Amino acid sequence: MANPFDNIRAKAGDQDRSFNWYMTAVKKLSGNFDSFSSVSKTDLGELTNQLEPGGMYLFIYDPKYASTLPYYDRLPLCFPFDDISGGFAGLNLHYLPPLLRMKLMGRLLDYSDREISDKSKIEVSWNMLKGFSSFPEAKPTVKKYLYSQVKSRFLRIDPTHWKASIFLPLQSFQNSNATGVWKDSRELIDG
Repeated sequence: MANPFDNIRAKAGDQDRSFNWYMTAVKKLSGNFDSFSSVSKTDLGELTNQLEPGGMYLFIYDPKYASTLPYYDRLPLCFPFDDISGGFAGLNLHYLPPLLRMKLMGRLLDYSDREISDKSKIEVSWNMLKGFSSFPEAKPTVKKYLYSQVKSRFLRIDPTHWKASIFLPLQSFQNSNATGVWKDSRELIDG
């Protein structure tokens, strides 16, 4: 079966296309991908049990104290950047609407290889993020995850697919909808 993510890469023709170009291309195929299972069967990435800081991962998550949270994303799209006791901290891009994801991703790519390859990583630490002056869009995306609450393997997104994957409508917010979460995120950024 031909893979739609391969088709997006082929249409990009080894050229660095704009985020708007990727957003349009992904919108055309996103109806086919509505779950972790459907995405994990593509060439978007490969399943793994290990996280590597600076990579992008998709996984199923069930927070330990879900009932105390106003909302949470059951299917994070995350750049882990730091170890915490029993888990990791990361940037979950789903907490931003697509255009702000695009803006943050553009800033993060400044901290990766000039030429994106399957080995590329984002080289951003908590010390760089915590002031949020260089990365204001990151503020609502910083989340902590416990390994004991991860309910799937990690789908490591191939860096050559990062730009396309940020536009997949895979966020799975519980106790709220995307509109409400994104409104709160914008207020936190502007606040």
